[in-house]
Amino acid sequence: MLITQNNPSFEVFVQDQPYVRLNPGAGVFNVESPGNLVLDKHSTVSRSTLGKYFGLGCFSYVTNSRIGRYCTFGSRVSIGAFSHPTDWLSIHEFQYRGTQNVFGESIVDEGVNLAPKNPTTEIGNDVWIGDNACIRFGTKIGDGAVIGMGAVVVADVPPYAIVVGSPARVLRYRFEADVIAELLELKWWEFDISELKGIDFQDVRGAIAEIRRRKGL
Repeated sequence: MLITQNNPSFEVFVQDQPYVRLNPGAGVFNVESPGNLVLDKHSTVSRSTLGKYFGLGCFSYVTNSRIGRYCTFGSRVSIGAFSHPTDWLSIHEFQYRGTQNVFGESIVDEGVNLAPKNPTTEIGNDVWIGDNACIRFGTKIGDGAVIGMGAVVVADVPPYAIVVGSPARVLRYRFEADVIAELLELKWWEFDISELKGIDFQDVRGAIAEIRRRKGL
């Protein structure tokens, strides 16, 4: 379902079908999603596809991205932002789009945009991105990955890796290799929240066994 909704007011906006919660100043624009998403104050998501149970912290910006289910991103996060071409005469936007309404002068007609297209950023399921992290456009982040606070991600991130730093590097993995393989095969995130009731999530191997039972595997 395509969702476009802006909440410039000082009140929380809640929509039931699909469920969308926007805190003051937050907005979604041309977003494809089944719903069950929440944006905190003054955050924006545009031209993206969001999986179910998506949460975004304050003052964050996400664009031109495909994001899986059960993803939670922190505050002041930037994902998929446009990068000005560096091999043109200038880095300035006057070269490729109309700027009459911005600077009072233009050499390009209004509505025309000659800027190069940046590739889509792809983020898997069950991904956590910490406060102040930046994800370069076109990056692929695997299922279960964790992006540390303030990390600058300019290369693909493997599933279940924890990356930190600038540029981001793999610090460690969340689980042992055999557990990661089982989780990737199991795709537990295909369940809705209500279907996961009664599982002991602190016992990862036990949780895997129970989900396998519920899936009839």
